[in-house]
Amino acid sequence: MARTQTMDFRSFVRNEKNELDITTFKIVSLGASMFAVMVPRTAFAATANGVFGGLWPTVLNIVDWICVGVFVFAGVAWMFGHRTKALELIIGGVAGYILARHAIDIQQWLSKL
Repeated sequence: MARTQTMDFRSFVRNEKNELDITTFKIVSLGASMFAVMVPRTAFAATANGVFGGLWPTVLNIVDWICVGVFVFAGVAWMFGHRTKALELIIGGVAGYILARHAIDIQQWLSKL
């Protein structure tokens, strides 16, 4: 397990540099460079002929099974007497499922506004 490193709040507010700041800067710069490399791919994936068009049926299949899992968990919560939590899960699951199923329709409708 990694050691937990702490940082002095006063040195952070005064913007004093130490080893932790340099390590954090390296991690942030690595994440920013990976984001810069991935932006063109994600933009291409959003096009109709891109990878996203072939990926959409798989995403919807995953959404179907996540919805099944949410409903099963809501049923278990109902069995153990947590009826308000079960109803909350069912309502949230139905709303999320409808939004996921009609995401492209909603996007096309918003683009026409």
